[in-house]
Amino acid sequence: MKKNISFLVFIFVFISCDIEETPFITDYDSYVNPEKKVLIEDFTGHTCPNCPEAAREIEAIYDIYGEQIIAMAIHVTKSFARPYPASQAPKFQYDFRTQWGNEWDALYGISEIGLPRGMINRTLYPNGHKLGKDEWANAVSLELKKEVDFKIDISSSISSATISIEIINNISGNYNIAVCLTENNIINWQKDGQLEVEEYQHNHVLRSVIAEESLSNENILYQGDVLEKTYAINLNELEQNNVNYSLNTAELGNGNAGGWVSDNLSLIVYIYNNNNKEIMQVEEAHLIN
Repeated sequence: MKKNISFLVFIFVFISCDIEETPFITDYDSYVNPEKKVLIEDFTGHTCPNCPEAAREIEAIYDIYGEQIIAMAIHVTKSFARPYPASQAPKFQYDFRTQWGNEWDALYGISEIGLPRGMINRTLYPNGHKLGKDEWANAVSLELKKEVDFKIDISSSISSATISIEIINNISGNYNIAVCLTENNIINWQKDGQLEVEEYQHNHVLRSVIAEESLSNENILYQGDVLEKTYAINLNELEQNNVNYSLNTAELGNGNAGGWVSDNLSLIVYIYNNNNKEIMQVEEAHLIN
Protein backbone atom coordinates (compact mmCIF):
# COMPACT_ATOMS: atom_id res chain seq x y z
CA MET A 1 0.00 0.00 0.00
CA LYS A 2 2.84 2.40 0.87
CA LYS A 3 4.44 1.71 -2.49
CA ASN A 4 1.20 2.59 -4.31
CA ILE A 5 0.83 5.82 -2.35
CA SER A 6 4.42 6.80 -3.12
CA PHE A 7 3.88 6.09 -6.80
CA LEU A 8 0.74 8.25 -6.88
CA VAL A 9 2.56 11.11 -5.14
CA PHE A 10 5.33 10.89 -7.74
CA ILE A 11 2.79 11.11 -10.57
CA PHE A 12 1.10 14.11 -8.96
CA VAL A 13 4.38 15.99 -8.53
CA PHE A 14 5.44 15.17 -12.09
CA ILE A 15 2.25 16.38 -13.76
CA SER A 16 2.08 19.46 -11.52
CA CYS A 17 5.46 20.80 -12.70
CA ASP A 18 5.46 23.68 -15.14
CA ILE A 19 7.07 22.56 -18.39
CA GLU A 20 8.94 25.38 -20.09
CA GLU A 21 8.98 25.15 -23.86
CA THR A 22 12.43 25.22 -25.47
CA PRO A 23 13.53 25.25 -29.11
CA PHE A 24 13.43 21.86 -30.77
CA ILE A 25 17.11 21.02 -31.30
CA THR A 26 18.04 17.46 -32.11
CA ASP A 27 21.82 17.88 -31.99
CA TYR A 28 22.35 20.47 -29.28
CA ASP A 29 25.21 18.48 -27.68
CA SER A 30 27.31 18.52 -30.84
CA TYR A 31 30.15 20.93 -31.62
CA VAL A 32 29.53 24.67 -31.93
CA ASN A 33 32.13 27.01 -33.39
CA PRO A 34 32.39 29.85 -30.83
CA GLU A 35 33.51 32.31 -33.55
CA LYS A 36 30.51 31.74 -35.78
CA LYS A 37 27.45 33.99 -35.58
CA VAL A 38 24.04 33.49 -37.13
CA LEU A 39 21.45 35.96 -38.41
CA ILE A 40 17.78 35.10 -37.93
CA GLU A 41 15.63 37.23 -40.23
CA ASP A 42 12.13 37.17 -38.79
CA PHE A 43 9.52 38.35 -41.31
CA THR A 44 6.65 39.61 -39.21
CA GLY A 45 3.82 42.11 -38.81
CA HIS A 46 2.10 43.93 -35.97
CA THR A 47 -1.34 42.56 -36.89
CA CYS A 48 -0.07 38.99 -37.34
CA PRO A 49 -1.46 37.13 -34.30
CA ASN A 50 1.02 34.23 -34.54
CA CYS A 51 4.12 36.38 -35.01
CA PRO A 52 4.90 36.95 -31.30
CA GLU A 53 5.44 33.20 -31.00
CA ALA A 54 8.28 33.56 -33.51
CA ALA A 55 9.78 36.39 -31.47
CA ARG A 56 9.63 34.19 -28.38
CA GLU A 57 11.34 31.40 -30.31
CA ILE A 58 14.21 33.76 -31.08
CA GLU A 59 14.56 34.61 -27.41
CA ALA A 60 14.62 30.91 -26.53
CA ILE A 61 17.36 30.25 -29.08
CA TYR A 62 19.27 33.26 -27.74
CA ASP A 63 19.02 31.82 -24.24
CA ILE A 64 20.96 28.80 -25.50
CA TYR A 65 23.61 30.43 -27.69
CA GLY A 66 23.79 33.99 -26.39
CA GLU A 67 25.45 36.63 -28.54
CA GLN A 68 26.18 34.15 -31.30
CA ILE A 69 22.56 34.80 -32.30
CA ILE A 70 21.65 38.06 -34.01
CA ALA A 71 18.04 38.80 -34.95
CA MET A 72 16.35 41.18 -37.33
CA ALA A 73 12.56 41.69 -37.31
CA ILE A 74 11.36 42.68 -40.77
CA HIS A 75 7.77 43.93 -40.95
CA VAL A 76 6.22 43.22 -44.34
CA THR A 77 2.99 43.04 -46.34
CA LYS A 78 -0.13 45.14 -46.68
CA SER A 79 -2.05 42.43 -44.82
CA PHE A 80 -0.15 42.10 -41.54
CA ALA A 81 2.07 45.18 -41.34
CA ARG A 82 0.14 48.13 -42.75
CA PRO A 83 -1.20 50.66 -40.25
CA TYR A 84 -4.91 50.66 -39.51
CA PRO A 85 -7.02 53.48 -40.95
CA ALA A 86 -7.15 56.59 -38.76
CA SER A 87 -10.80 55.85 -37.99
CA GLN A 88 -9.60 52.92 -35.85
CA ALA A 89 -7.10 54.96 -33.84
CA PRO A 90 -5.28 54.55 -31.55
CA LYS A 91 -4.79 50.87 -32.45
CA PHE A 92 -2.07 49.82 -34.91
CA GLN A 93 -1.32 53.29 -36.25
CA TYR A 94 2.45 52.83 -36.59
CA ASP A 95 4.12 51.73 -39.82
CA PHE A 96 7.14 49.48 -39.11
CA ARG A 97 7.74 48.64 -42.76
CA THR A 98 10.75 49.73 -44.80
CA GLN A 99 11.59 49.85 -48.46
CA TRP A 100 14.36 47.29 -47.94
CA GLY A 101 12.21 44.87 -46.01
CA ASN A 102 9.60 44.83 -48.74
CA GLU A 103 12.31 44.41 -51.41
CA TRP A 104 13.79 41.42 -49.55
CA ASP A 105 10.33 39.95 -49.11
CA ALA A 106 9.74 40.19 -52.85
CA LEU A 107 13.20 38.79 -53.68
CA TYR A 108 13.04 35.83 -51.31
CA GLY A 109 9.28 35.23 -51.52
CA ILE A 110 8.86 34.93 -47.75
CA SER A 111 5.38 36.24 -47.00
CA GLU A 112 3.80 34.54 -49.99
CA ILE A 113 3.59 31.35 -47.90
CA GLY A 114 2.41 33.16 -44.77
CA LEU A 115 3.79 34.75 -41.62
CA PRO A 116 5.65 34.26 -39.41
CA ARG A 117 8.43 32.92 -41.57
CA GLY A 118 12.16 33.47 -41.61
CA MET A 119 15.61 32.76 -42.96
CA ILE A 120 18.66 31.45 -41.10
CA ASN A 121 21.75 33.00 -42.71
CA ARG A 122 19.74 32.80 -45.96
CA THR A 123 20.91 29.22 -46.43
CA LEU A 124 19.32 26.80 -48.91
CA TYR A 125 18.26 29.57 -51.29
CA PRO A 126 16.41 29.37 -53.65
CA ASN A 127 14.38 26.29 -52.67
CA GLY A 128 14.73 25.62 -48.93
CA HIS A 129 15.29 29.01 -47.30
CA LYS A 130 11.72 29.83 -46.20
CA LEU A 131 11.60 28.32 -42.72
CA GLY A 132 8.80 28.18 -40.16
CA LYS A 133 9.73 29.16 -36.61
CA ASP A 134 9.84 25.53 -35.46
CA GLU A 135 12.61 24.89 -38.00
CA TRP A 136 14.84 27.76 -36.88
CA ALA A 137 16.57 26.14 -33.92
CA ASN A 138 17.91 23.17 -35.85
CA ALA A 139 18.99 25.39 -38.74
CA VAL A 140 20.85 27.62 -36.26
CA SER A 141 22.62 24.64 -34.68
CA LEU A 142 23.83 23.50 -38.10
CA GLU A 143 25.09 26.98 -39.01
CA LEU A 144 27.02 27.29 -35.75
CA LYS A 145 29.14 24.29 -36.72
CA LYS A 146 30.50 25.95 -39.84
CA GLU A 147 34.00 27.31 -40.32
CA VAL A 148 34.52 31.07 -40.19
CA ASP A 149 36.19 32.86 -43.10
CA PHE A 150 35.54 36.43 -41.95
CA LYS A 151 35.79 38.31 -38.67
CA ILE A 152 33.85 41.58 -38.41
CA ASP A 153 34.57 44.44 -36.03
CA ILE A 154 32.28 47.49 -35.75
CA SER A 155 33.28 50.90 -34.43
CA SER A 156 30.56 53.53 -34.61
CA SER A 157 29.22 56.86 -33.44
CA ILE A 158 26.01 58.78 -34.00
CA SER A 159 27.30 59.97 -37.39
CA SER A 160 29.54 57.23 -38.79
CA ALA A 161 30.49 53.57 -38.70
CA THR A 162 33.83 51.97 -39.47
CA ILE A 163 33.74 48.28 -40.34
CA SER A 164 36.91 46.21 -40.16
CA ILE A 165 36.86 42.78 -41.85
CA GLU A 166 39.67 40.30 -41.23
CA ILE A 167 40.08 37.44 -43.68
CA ILE A 168 40.53 34.23 -41.65
CA ASN A 169 41.12 31.79 -44.53
CA ASN A 170 42.07 32.15 -48.16
CA ILE A 171 38.77 32.43 -50.00
CA SER A 172 37.60 33.17 -53.52
CA GLY A 173 34.24 34.33 -54.76
CA ASN A 174 31.91 37.29 -55.07
CA TYR A 175 30.95 38.68 -51.65
CA ASN A 176 28.84 41.65 -50.58
CA ILE A 177 28.69 43.57 -47.33
CA ALA A 178 25.46 44.97 -45.88
CA VAL A 179 25.18 47.52 -43.07
CA CYS A 180 21.74 47.68 -41.45
CA LEU A 181 20.18 49.74 -38.69
CA THR A 182 17.78 48.17 -36.18
CA GLU A 183 15.96 49.41 -33.09
CA ASN A 184 15.02 47.71 -29.82
CA ASN A 185 12.42 48.53 -27.18
CA ILE A 186 9.78 50.08 -29.43
CA ILE A 187 6.57 50.08 -27.38
CA ASN A 188 3.54 49.86 -29.61
CA TRP A 189 0.53 47.74 -30.55
CA GLN A 190 0.81 44.07 -31.48
CA LYS A 191 -1.69 41.28 -31.96
CA ASP A 192 -0.68 38.29 -29.85
CA GLY A 193 -3.05 35.38 -30.36
CA GLN A 194 -6.50 36.62 -29.39
CA LEU A 195 -5.06 39.66 -27.60
CA GLU A 196 -4.41 43.18 -28.85
CA VAL A 197 -1.46 44.32 -26.74
CA GLU A 198 -1.03 48.08 -26.52
CA GLU A 199 2.38 48.09 -24.82
CA TYR A 200 4.10 45.27 -26.68
CA GLN A 201 7.90 45.51 -26.83
CA HIS A 202 9.12 45.27 -30.42
CA ASN A 203 12.82 44.36 -30.68
CA HIS A 204 15.38 43.97 -33.49
CA VAL A 205 13.18 46.04 -35.83
CA LEU A 206 14.79 46.83 -39.18
CA ARG A 207 14.91 50.59 -39.62
CA SER A 208 17.24 51.14 -42.56
CA VAL A 209 19.96 49.75 -44.76
CA ILE A 210 22.88 52.16 -44.70
CA ALA A 211 24.92 50.35 -47.33
CA GLU A 212 24.95 47.21 -49.44
CA GLU A 213 27.87 46.84 -51.80
CA SER A 214 30.68 44.62 -53.01
CA LEU A 215 33.10 43.65 -50.26
CA SER A 216 36.16 43.87 -52.50
CA ASN A 217 37.20 44.40 -56.10
CA GLU A 218 39.42 41.33 -55.78
CA ASN A 219 38.03 37.88 -56.53
CA ILE A 220 40.52 36.20 -54.18
CA LEU A 221 40.94 37.23 -50.54
CA TYR A 222 43.95 36.07 -48.57
CA GLN A 223 44.30 34.98 -44.96
CA GLY A 224 45.42 37.88 -42.77
CA ASP A 225 44.16 40.61 -45.09
CA VAL A 226 42.11 43.34 -43.39
CA LEU A 227 39.51 45.38 -45.26
CA GLU A 228 38.18 48.60 -43.75
CA LYS A 229 35.10 50.54 -44.79
CA THR A 230 33.64 53.72 -43.31
CA TYR A 231 30.06 54.86 -43.79
CA ALA A 232 28.46 58.19 -42.94
CA ILE A 233 25.21 58.03 -40.94
CA ASN A 234 22.57 60.74 -41.02
CA LEU A 235 19.78 59.57 -38.72
CA ASN A 236 17.45 62.43 -39.55
CA GLU A 237 17.71 61.66 -43.24
CA LEU A 238 17.29 57.91 -42.77
CA GLU A 239 14.26 58.43 -40.53
CA GLN A 240 12.69 60.83 -43.03
CA ASN A 241 13.21 58.26 -45.79
CA ASN A 242 11.08 55.82 -43.82
CA VAL A 243 8.40 58.46 -43.28
CA ASN A 244 8.37 59.24 -47.00
CA TYR A 245 8.16 55.56 -47.87
CA SER A 246 5.20 55.13 -45.54
CA LEU A 247 3.46 58.05 -47.23
CA ASN A 248 3.46 56.08 -50.49
CA THR A 249 -0.25 55.46 -50.96
CA ALA A 250 0.44 52.30 -52.98
CA GLU A 251 1.77 50.74 -49.77
CA LEU A 252 -1.32 51.83 -47.77
CA GLY A 253 0.88 53.70 -45.31
CA ASN A 254 0.25 56.83 -43.28
CA GLY A 255 3.68 58.44 -42.72
CA ASN A 256 3.77 57.41 -39.06
CA ALA A 257 7.21 55.79 -39.21
CA GLY A 258 9.44 58.12 -37.19
CA GLY A 259 10.17 58.61 -33.52
CA TRP A 260 13.45 56.72 -33.54
CA VAL A 261 15.39 56.64 -30.27
CA SER A 262 19.13 56.78 -30.95
CA ASP A 263 20.03 55.05 -27.67
CA ASN A 264 18.09 51.98 -28.81
CA LEU A 265 19.66 51.72 -32.28
CA SER A 266 22.12 49.01 -33.31
CA LEU A 267 24.15 48.24 -36.39
CA ILE A 268 23.99 44.79 -37.94
CA VAL A 269 26.73 44.08 -40.46
CA TYR A 270 26.86 40.90 -42.51
CA ILE A 271 28.86 39.47 -45.39
CA TYR A 272 27.11 37.24 -47.90
CA ASN A 273 27.95 35.20 -50.95
CA ASN A 274 26.46 37.06 -53.89
CA ASN A 275 25.92 33.86 -55.85
CA ASN A 276 23.89 31.76 -53.43
CA LYS A 277 22.97 34.61 -50.97
CA GLU A 278 24.31 32.69 -47.95
CA ILE A 279 25.39 34.93 -45.07
CA MET A 280 28.94 33.95 -44.16
CA GLN A 281 29.33 36.02 -41.00
CA VAL A 282 27.37 38.66 -39.10
CA GLU A 283 28.08 41.06 -36.26
CA GLU A 284 26.05 43.49 -34.16
CA ALA A 285 26.96 46.55 -32.08
CA HIS A 286 25.11 49.46 -30.53
CA LEU A 287 25.16 52.46 -32.81
CA ILE A 288 27.06 54.50 -30.24
CA ASN A 289 29.96 52.39 -29.00
